[in-house]
Amino acid sequence: MVAATTSRTLGNLRASCVEWTEELAEDLQIIVNVPETLADVPVRGEWKELKNAYRESAQRPLTAVVLTYNEEQAIAETVAALALDADQILIIDSGSTDRTVELARAAAGELIPIEIVCRPWRDDFAAQRNHAFDQVGEGWLLFVDADERLTEEDSGRIRRVVRAVDHVCPEADLVLSPRIADSGGGDVYRGLHRLLRADSTLRFRGRVHEQLFHADGSSPSTLEVDVEFTHSGYLPEVIEQKDKSARDGRLIDLCRREEPGNPTWVFYAAREVVAHRMVSTAAGAEAFDDLFAAVSEYGREGLTDYEGQRQDEAFALLGELAFRAGDPERIERCLAILNAFGRTVEQSYFATLLESSQLIARLSHLVDRLDAEAECGAHVGSRLAGQYAELRGLLALSCGRYDEVPDDYEQAVGLGTSESLERGLTDLRLMLARISRFGRSAQEPADQAELGRTTGVL
Repeated sequence: MVAATTSRTLGNLRASCVEWTEELAEDLQIIVNVPETLADVPVRGEWKELKNAYRESAQRPLTAVVLTYNEEQAIAETVAALALDADQILIIDSGSTDRTVELARAAAGELIPIEIVCRPWRDDFAAQRNHAFDQVGEGWLLFVDADERLTEEDSGRIRRVVRAVDHVCPEADLVLSPRIADSGGGDVYRGLHRLLRADSTLRFRGRVHEQLFHADGSSPSTLEVDVEFTHSGYLPEVIEQKDKSARDGRLIDLCRREEPGNPTWVFYAAREVVAHRMVSTAAGAEAFDDLFAAVSEYGREGLTDYEGQRQDEAFALLGELAFRAGDPERIERCLAILNAFGRTVEQSYFATLLESSQLIARLSHLVDRLDAEAECGAHVGSRLAGQYAELRGLLALSCGRYDEVPDDYEQAVGLGTSESLERGLTDLRLMLARISRFGRSAQEPADQAELGRTTGVL
C-alpha cells in the first residue's frame, strides 16, 4: 500500500508524492526536482506520520525583502502581488528621491505589514541584501527585485512550499529557487537564490550579480520550485532610463580590481561587451584575450564554487567572442583550450561552426566563379544557360545570398530548367509555413509581415 512506502529521505518523499493527493503531497509537488546534494536529506517520519501531522503544522513567518532606489513605476505591483505569500514586506531603500516609499506603503495598505529601512548605497548589491539578515531573525526570507512581480497564477504557492519544506526537513540548510521570466517573452532564469531561512549562515557575495554562498565559498543546495516571477528590468526602455549597463560595468570593474584571480568578473565584463551588439572587432578581440587568460583559472587547485560559478557560460562565451573577432588564430586557440578542459560539447559546436562557415564561404566563392565565367560572354545553348542559372540559384540559396535567387529562378523557369531549384524553394516555403503556424504565432505583427513577404518572394 502507498502508506507503507519508505520515504525517510527528501528525494524518496518527493518522488513518491506524485502518487498521493493529500495536501502535503500537493504542496511538495511544487518542488520541481530534488538534486543529488539534497536527495539523502532525512525527513522526520514516514508518510503517514507526516501527512497526519501536517494538518496541525504551524506556518513560520515569511518576510519578503525588496531593494529599492527610485522604483516608483514598479513597486506598487511588486508589493501587492506578495500579499498572499508574505507575512511582512521589508523595503531596504537606498535613498529614493521619487515616490517609491510612499507608493510601497500605499500598496501594502491593510493587505500586509511593511517596514521601510533606509541604508545608503555603497556600490554593493550583496551588502544591501545581507542587511536583511540583521533585520529579520526568524522564519524565511524571500528576496524579490523591485521590478519583479509574482504571477497571479502562482500566488500562494510560495507559502505552501515553504510550509511543506519546514514540515518534512526543518533543519536542512537549503535555498529555494523560483523561475524569473523576462517580460515580453525574453529569457527565463533558473537557479537564482531567492528564498532561504532567516537563521541560515549563507550570505550573498558579489557587488553585482550576487548569489548566496557559504563562508568557504561553496554553493548552497538548491531546490527549484514551480513558481514564476515576471521581470521587467531588462526591457530596453528601463535599461536606458536607469543606465543599468553603465552601473553594472562600473561594479564589475570594482570586482575585478578587488578579486583579480576570480574569472567570474572577467566573464561578466566580456558579456557586457557582447551585450552591445554593434561592438567593434577590436573590442571583441580584446574581450576574447581577457577571457582566454581568465578561463585558465578554472584548472586551479582549490577553486571555490564562488569563483567557478560561471564556468559553463564562460567557455561558451569564449567561443562566441572568438568568432566575433573573426581571427583564425583566436578560433584555433579557443578550440584548443576547450579540448584541454574536456569541454567536448562546446568544442564540437564551435569546430562544426568553423567548418560550416568555411563551407558556406566556399559555396559563395563558387557563385562568384560562375559569375566570372558568365562575364566572359561565351555563347552557350539555351539548355546549358538554364542549367547555369538553376545551379547558381541553388548555390546562392545555400550560402545565404537570398536576394540573388529570384533572378536565377526567373531565368531558369524561362529556359525550362528550374526543376531542382523549384523543388528546393517549395520545400523551403513549406518549412516557413510550418514555422509560421507552430512557432511564430506570438511574434509582433512586423515580424509576421516580414515572413509573409519572404514566403511571397519564394
